[in-house]
Amino acid sequence: MSTTNPAKRPLLNNSPKLSKTAPVEKKEDRRVSRTRRLLREALFALILENGFDAVTIEEITQRADLGRTTFYLHYRDKEDLLMESIGELVDDLVTQMSHLPPERWRLEDGSFSQMPSPAITLPFQHVTNNASLYRIILRGEGSYTVSRRLRAIIVQACETMIQVLLEKEQLAVLNPQAPMVVILNFLAGAWLGLVTWWLENDMPYTEEEMALMFQKLIMYGTAEVLGVLPQG
Repeated sequence: MSTTNPAKRPLLNNSPKLSKTAPVEKKEDRRVSRTRRLLREALFALILENGFDAVTIEEITQRADLGRTTFYLHYRDKEDLLMESIGELVDDLVTQMSHLPPERWRLEDGSFSQMPSPAITLPFQHVTNNASLYRIILRGEGSYTVSRRLRAIIVQACETMIQVLLEKEQLAVLNPQAPMVVILNFLAGAWLGLVTWWLENDMPYTEEEMALMFQKLIMYGTAEVLGVLPQG
């Protein structure tokens, strides 16, 4: 089996490469990190309780047990705090996806139904580890630009998965019945919709279970997963 890097043959000429968008790591003083973490956690909790528009700086600092002066040492306003938090979340997902070696994008033992691909499981794990912020993003809080960026990352991940599958001998030929941009955005939209439902219902399945069900749906199709049999 070939181990060619799947990013070599993009399905979409203008699609961004995960490995090129990974952020540069920055070192930060522990006290600064702690202060920013407390402010982020306070903001997330208040947004989930009352919505972003209703949250005030005073409420954020009270919840974080910090002074207003401390807040303004780090952020211009609550929008600045939210956007930095969402940006860091997206960058972290990009970094993790870009660090996956080609073999981690493949399906174990060539099976679509027994084991989820690590590349499909990883985004669900990322949601589990950052559930509060994903709830905020998928609820529509914050910038539309960030939501588009998250969707673009999922589109790129879907494209990379397809490219890796093309390396397998039995899937050497691709004959799409719709434009690839439509297919990839359909897959990204399906993932985002499924994650939204998962979070809204307090994550009733593990990330591995969600990844395997999503994998079956995209690889087999809804009719086959439903067990629909032809008449006659």
